Amino acid sequence: MAADVDADETFPTVPRETHVLSLRGGRIEVVGETASVPVGMDRLHIGRSQRCALVLDDPTVSNVHAEVQATPRGVHVVDLNSLNGTFIGEASIVEVYLTGLCEFYCGEKRLRFVPEPAHDIQIKAPERFGGLIGKTPEMVELFAKLQRYASTSMSMVIQGETGTGKELVAQAIHAASPRRDKRFVPVNCAAMADTLLESELFGHVRGAFTGADRANDGVFVEADGGTLLFDEVGEMRAAMQAKLLRVLENQEVRPVGTGRCRKVNVRTLFATHVDLRHAVNRGTFREDLYFRMAQVTVEIPPLRKRVDDLPLLIADILQQLERPHMKVDEASLSVLRAYSWPGNVRQLRTIVQAALVESDGEHLVLDGALDGMATHAESERRSGMYDEAKRDFDRRFYTALHVRFRGNLSQIAKAAGKQRVTVRAALRALGLHDDSGPTNKGT
Repeated sequence: MAADVDADETFPTVPRETHVLSLRGGRIEVVGETASVPVGMDRLHIGRSQRCALVLDDPTVSNVHAEVQATPRGVHVVDLNSLNGTFIGEASIVEVYLTGLCEFYCGEKRLRFVPEPAHDIQIKAPERFGGLIGKTPEMVELFAKLQRYASTSMSMVIQGETGTGKELVAQAIHAASPRRDKRFVPVNCAAMADTLLESELFGHVRGAFTGADRANDGVFVEADGGTLLFDEVGEMRAAMQAKLLRVLENQEVRPVGTGRCRKVNVRTLFATHVDLRHAVNRGTFREDLYFRMAQVTVEIPPLRKRVDDLPLLIADILQQLERPHMKVDEASLSVLRAYSWPGNVRQLRTIVQAALVESDGEHLVLDGALDGMATHAESERRSGMYDEAKRDFDRRFYTALHVRFRGNLSQIAKAAGKQRVTVRAALRALGLHDDSGPTNKGT
């Protein structure tokens, strides 16, 4: 994202715009039982854990099995790397948008989705939150959620790929909170040695271990009254997870080498590039710690999912680099939009900085950087990524239509604009159709 800004001064004065989203939600019911959950804009979990919004008491269901959320496209269902999978018919899904009445399975548990009519909701959000900027629906939703919870003391998990700006989000949350006048302390869990992690977090007294020639307060005491960010928290070992859970629950730390505890008042934020819910299902991350951490969860969308923000981002980067009058031609923007952006906004900034070296006057010369990107894209195509992406699109596209029209081949073909024979072959390849008719798991 953008470089660091003085969020204490800029955030309170940023104007908010009203955005209207047409939300398509509904209700998910457990077939044969009274249990159900309404699905709105907030992300909800389905699973065996008692902390899930919809609890499924079934051994084939993972602790945190799936996530559901209402979106403009329909109810988004995401399998969270569950042990026994999520299914529509015989097709195993990673994610799907539900728009019509249908049934699906979490493991062997049969669920029913009952849609509700789309309804408009108004969201007030700025186009900038701290060092982040964007106008796409994904960023509007993110900024609205950050704005809603920044002023609280709730613990938050910040998910996002490398280079999306997770620490910038954490800094902006701190700057928009009542704790802004206290310290913001980041801790990189991946960079700390296991033998020193407890001492770094909770402190130690002099002589507590070899080399402890003086006392150390630890980061919890250092951040007392302020905000503590645990970056790459997924790298934390199991023994330390248990100790961290006790601190979060009791708000007190015990320095290494003493039996005395000290009360602290710290807001905790947790950043990770991996989905901790997958780690919970694998048994490598404590479920109770995850739910204690994730009182609120936000996810920063990768740049490839918000390429319409590219002109805004480039202009913002140029402003920070004191070259606000530089322009980018449409041909270059088209190449930028087609790129996969594995390094996200951090990579975009690097490319703009490199291009400035070759640029003169008011035109940003991106040819050299774009040549390298084109070569990378060609390598991706040769490696078969195009075929993989097309298969992924077909799976999502036809699964969604299969759900919407409840397996009716004629209606699916009409909606897709394809011949019945083409649609039949596509559905058969996905396991959604055979010669005897549409499959329906469990019937």
